[in-house]
Amino acid sequence: MIYNGEMYNFKELAVKYNIQPRTSSDSEIILEAFAKVGIACVNDFNGMFALAIWDKEEKKLFIIRDRFGVKPLVYYHKENDFAFASELKTLLNLPIEKKINTRALQDYFFLEYIPNARCILENFHKLPNGHYLTVERGNVQVKPYYQFEEKIAARPLPVRKEEDVLDEFEALLASSVKYRQISDVPIGAFLSGGTDSSLICALFQKQNSNPVNTFTIGFDVAGYDESGYAKQVAEILKTNHSETHLTDKSSISIVDNIVNYYDEPFAAPSTIPSYLVCNVARKHVTVAMSGDGGDELFMGYGYYDVYRKVKQLYRMDMGVGRHLINSLFKIMGPRYARASRLFSLPSKDLFAHLWSEQQYMFSEKEIGSLLNLSETSLSIKDNWRKIDTMKLSDFEKISLFDIEQYLANNLLYKMDSASMANSLEVRNPYLDYRVMEFGFNLPQEYKINNSTPKYLMKKLLLRYLPDELVYRRKWGFPAPIGNWLSNELSYLIDKWLDPKRIKAQGLFNEKQVSHYVKAFRSGKKYHDKRVWSLIFFQMWHDKYMVNNGH
Repeated sequence: MIYNGEMYNFKELAVKYNIQPRTSSDSEIILEAFAKVGIACVNDFNGMFALAIWDKEEKKLFIIRDRFGVKPLVYYHKENDFAFASELKTLLNLPIEKKINTRALQDYFFLEYIPNARCILENFHKLPNGHYLTVERGNVQVKPYYQFEEKIAARPLPVRKEEDVLDEFEALLASSVKYRQISDVPIGAFLSGGTDSSLICALFQKQNSNPVNTFTIGFDVAGYDESGYAKQVAEILKTNHSETHLTDKSSISIVDNIVNYYDEPFAAPSTIPSYLVCNVARKHVTVAMSGDGGDELFMGYGYYDVYRKVKQLYRMDMGVGRHLINSLFKIMGPRYARASRLFSLPSKDLFAHLWSEQQYMFSEKEIGSLLNLSETSLSIKDNWRKIDTMKLSDFEKISLFDIEQYLANNLLYKMDSASMANSLEVRNPYLDYRVMEFGFNLPQEYKINNSTPKYLMKKLLLRYLPDELVYRRKWGFPAPIGNWLSNELSYLIDKWLDPKRIKAQGLFNEKQVSHYVKAFRSGKKYHDKRVWSLIFFQMWHDKYMVNNGH
């Protein structure tokens, strides 16, 4: 067996499978359980893992990835050749052809990441979360063992007292936090001062008599720093809190090396603070807890309401009014120019297009022009169409999309890459499958109630923190990439998006690239993400395609 991850319930597994442990390792229990019942034992695993087991008797290889995709797994398969690893860059050392997958590239420019089983290179694939792969006599098969959609209870849901729901949620999340403390090395937690991380830290501290270690970073840029809130939360919870303030200079110093850690094109600017907070935490602990998953499960994002309003408008108006608003907004200045895009989205697959727009990425039409394509193919539309047919409310559909797509392919990839680059292990209490299934199957009013997102989480947090810290505006964890590209990082535009370089490379329409650069530099700052996504791709291409990873 080759194994990357943690099995939190390995002691219970030993009892269930009547295993007499000879070590204190979870690895032993996994292998013994598999030897007894085969792949079926995976349904009892509670953890984060990518693992491979070679069955010597059957001459069969099993590769398994955890339910929600905390740990990555990529593989190469062409004809009789097969290889797998935790990271793409490891496989790129093999003497195999590297050819850009143009469909994956389209997804990247639409979403900021590459979704599903697709990889940036042809014949390379990601093993989807909740799936296992077998290789037997050259035959490769991928099958699901866990599908979150199958855990969704039939609607309408039974009515329950709010206090009872609150107690059950606290017990489940507390159990998840307790599991994730099993460690023989120092452990701590990220604390931003927001709902998700504050709740994890509150339960973590409650379970320990000594102050637990918490970490936050702040930017010296107005509008991007919430370290003051984290400090207040830490004082109330009485944690041992470390606060690191980052100047622009210290933040952007890692930008030139960012593709060393993210070995597939990935345009989320929060890669930078994620790497830096892991770097800070690793100076004190080897394991850290994170709040990833709370927003997806409890409807914490702003585009829920945007989708409701835009969908309503599209239903009422057949296009004339939208066209008028679109034209009017375009001439009302940069702020309105960006908003005008909401009134020109295709009505088919509206949410998929809205999601892209909310991430400041390229529209499908713009991608066609950028890549000189007569027709485009976005895999995300198929994902949304499947969810859209389910008997769920619009908000529940978005939550499911976020869990299955954004969380698995974006947030978890980002955090695993950032943490592993710093030799830090990150654990996610919200991603315990018991918490995820319980949370998703709650009535919607426990998530968004009177326009208050994450209603139940905030109600629970009130047991630990005062109102003013619980009910405050959401910030997120971005980086001021637009500010940097206008100033200290301006050289990246000149270097990577130089028209001669673009033309020689032959992947992009150089006129389109120049158009976005000029628009950004003329004051249309909402193009910052597009410019950044092009720069990131260019840095990635240079390192892994031109210089073979060196």
